[in-house]
Formats: sequence, structure tokens, C-alpha cells
Amino acid sequence: MTFKEKYGPYALLAGGAVGIGAAYAEFIASQGVKLMIIDRDAGMLNDCCQRLSEQYGVECLPIVADLASDSLLDEVIAAVAQREVGILVYNAALADVGPFYKVDLGLDYELGKIRVNIVSPLALLYHFAKPMLRRGHGGIVLMSSGSGLQGSPYYSHYAATKAYNIVLGESLWWEFKPYNVDVLTCVAGMTLSPGVAGAVERGEGQHAVYQTPDEVVAEAMEMLGKVPSYSTGSHNRENQELLKALPREHAVAAIAQHAIDNFMEGSVPPQALD
Repeated sequence: MTFKEKYGPYALLAGGAVGIGAAYAEFIASQGVKLMIIDRDAGMLNDCCQRLSEQYGVECLPIVADLASDSLLDEVIAAVAQREVGILVYNAALADVGPFYKVDLGLDYELGKIRVNIVSPLALLYHFAKPMLRRGHGGIVLMSSGSGLQGSPYYSHYAATKAYNIVLGESLWWEFKPYNVDVLTCVAGMTLSPGVAGAVERGEGQHAVYQTPDEVVAEAMEMLGKVPSYSTGSHNRENQELLKALPREHAVAAIAQHAIDNFMEGSVPPQALD
């Protein structure tokens, strides 16, 4: 089967207007698959859909919605209507680097992270994967992070949510195989998404090695249907092997030092306890 035959006629992308999500949208559109893209930034989303429609001649439906909203699934179901979703890509994430207790951010912010990173991908997958299983073909891609492979100080709660996606995706890879529905958890490392690119311009992250969004997506799409999870970037795979060889406490400490060196000006950040 071609990509379009197996994963068409429509792709549903969450967080697809910029960065890695936009790279997924571009790849999928290039295969002739129609798009439905969820993003909360209406301007960027409409620009993305217009560009893809003009360049590849495919329909691109913008779905303006907040992935942290309790009503997200209902809004998306209404927008999708009777369109057949052949591939679901959940790319969006609420991410940050810093101490667990952050200045001017509290529990509501962390609960929002659970909604964006855990609840919404689960809700969309739970609803849109079932018809794929009934039809006997389809695909699901969950974006995760190398921080979710072990304890990751200063990425702590974000890393915990990404660990959820790794375990969920790997488990469903096996469960959905008899139905010919491919599931992949893409474990990305440092990627030059707009937010990270801005940090690099500010002088942060100078010691890290980055991939472009296009490079991440090309590797993920190559591995979809072949493995339960895949770490993009040879340097990321090499680093993960090195971390696996260390005692767990040393691996966790190495992640902490990486965050300190790259994003906290070389100093251990204090917990905001006031």
C-alpha cells in the first residue's frame, strides 16, 4: 500500500502550525493526504493551511482549539464531522526547563501540562483510533522526548508526561498490530523548533546538538510501522546508550548537568519557595 492508501484520506495533526508539527504536515501533504490541523494560534494555522493547500493541492482544514481545554475532544469531533482520519499525529506539548517550583507559576500551570501532554493525546487517540482498527489500517504517531527515558532534573514534570507517551505508544504498537494499525512513539532530542531556536539566539543551549524539524519527521515517518518507538538523531541514540550504561543515579545527574550547562547559565537554580 502507498502512504496515501494506508494513512489517508485525512490526517489529523495536533499542534501542527509551526515547528515539528508543521514539518509533519508538510510531509503528509506531500504524500497527497488531506489535512486537518489543530492549533490555538489562528493566524499561524490559517497561513500554514493556505500554504500547504497551494503547494500540494490538498485540502487543509484549520481547527482552532486549545489543547488544554476540557472541551477539546468535543470541538475536534464537531470539526472533523464525517471525514475519515487515517493517521493521527499528536505533536503538541507544554514544555519548560527549570526548577520544579518556578517563580510566578503554580499548580494550575502544571495541571495544564497534564492536559496538553497526557489527557488530550489520550482523548484524541481513544476516539479516532477505534475506526482505524475497524477499517484494518491506519497510523498513530505520539511525539515524546529523550527526557522521558529516565529521571530528568529541571525537566521533571515535563519528562514525566513524556514517559507516559512512550509507554502508551509502545504498548499500543503491539495491541494494534493485528488490526494493521501502526503506532510509533517518536522520541526526539534537542530540535530547532521556534521556541528552542529563540533560546539558542539568546545564547542558551550552546553545548547541545540539534536536529531540524524536517530531520526529525523524516526519520519518524521512515520508522512508522517498523518499531514501537524510535529516537531520532544518531547523536541522541549514542547518548542514550551511554546513559543506559551508567548507574541510574549517574545518568540522572548527567541530565541535570546538561540542563544546568545549557539553559541555566551554569548555576543550579533555586526552588521558588516563597
